[in-house]
Amino acid sequence: MKPTLLVADDEIEIGEIIKTVAEDLGFEVTCVNEGSEVVALVNRLKPDVIVLDLRMPGSDGVEIIRELSRKNCKSGILLMSGMDQRTLSSVQSLGRENHLDIGSTLTKPMSLDAIETALSPYFRSARENRVPIAAQPTPVPFDFGLAVHYQAESLIRPLHEANPQRLRVRAQWHMDDNRVISAGQLTAMADECGIGKGLSKMVLAQALENVRVWSNQDFTPEISVQLDDSFLTDLSTPDVLAMMADQYYVPRELLIIEITEKSLTDKQDTIGDVLSRLRIKGFKIAVAVESQGENILPLLDNLPIDQIVIDITCVNQETNFTNDMELEFLYSSLTSVTNKKGITVCADNVNSQAQLSFVKKCNFNSARGDQVLPLTSANNILSLVRETKLPSNPNSQNGS
Repeated sequence: MKPTLLVADDEIEIGEIIKTVAEDLGFEVTCVNEGSEVVALVNRLKPDVIVLDLRMPGSDGVEIIRELSRKNCKSGILLMSGMDQRTLSSVQSLGRENHLDIGSTLTKPMSLDAIETALSPYFRSARENRVPIAAQPTPVPFDFGLAVHYQAESLIRPLHEANPQRLRVRAQWHMDDNRVISAGQLTAMADECGIGKGLSKMVLAQALENVRVWSNQDFTPEISVQLDDSFLTDLSTPDVLAMMADQYYVPRELLIIEITEKSLTDKQDTIGDVLSRLRIKGFKIAVAVESQGENILPLLDNLPIDQIVIDITCVNQETNFTNDMELEFLYSSLTSVTNKKGITVCADNVNSQAQLSFVKKCNFNSARGDQVLPLTSANNILSLVRETKLPSNPNSQNGS
């Protein structure tokens, strides 16, 4: 008889990945997406192992653990979350205090090897008709896993009345050997593992939670988040994002959905539907363009775009770019054309004073990058707000 596994995760893609690995090991797997259904399924199936996500609709992981304790659940339990390791460790201790067999933890996004390593001991023990005893976990550093950071966008020449604070969300992955996987590398890895959509939802959820916490302290910035390409062809995306924003009590107009120019052109046949409904539901739309942005101009009249974002690092390829009149004319012309359509232009990756001076000469509406504010954590953002050091206008720190 095969050992049984119940995977409780509202992110269907991740549940399917775990199911595939577990079935290859020899488990019989059942997946559930609603937290409110987990306890009933455990009572009915009595699985050998439960992989439990901490953040689920209906009932969260802590509520489920408390209920499983009251039911004297004997299943082995693996905790899983995209939240920080401190949270996982705290819930792990709570489960053990409630006499549950809480084993190791999985931090999203996890590799296939990590899933197999976590499940293998349970498979061997279940084959021997016993549940593994909860061993003391190997000490691990707390500060690893998914990290959501922010970069401030400094207003240079506002086109119209705007929120004085806007933050770009940037995700990193901190390895337990002190290596840091950048946002670009993380996206590539997520695509390779087929969990890009799930990762985007985790990043967005964490960002929305931070905005909710900040709003309780009278700080309500706009946040700009880049989503996985798969969202752009999913007609349910506007409803999903609206539900998430409402769940965290974040006004939809504070959320800017950033997409790439490549995504826009590759999916032009279907993307108009999704973008239009996002706009109708109150979200803003930004497009990160390539080169000088000339290819985006023909699309501006047919898509609901609020902002164009230009990666300014490309100017470093030009000799003496600060005095390049032709390059200045190209950017200034783009800004002029888009502004007339009510669309703002932001310079991204402004990492030097020379670059900041140049984008000001080109009449960019805003800028972000290390020269404005390096990547910083949610807690540090609040500290900067309290000290009135968060860049938001041309006279802010590092923005002059």
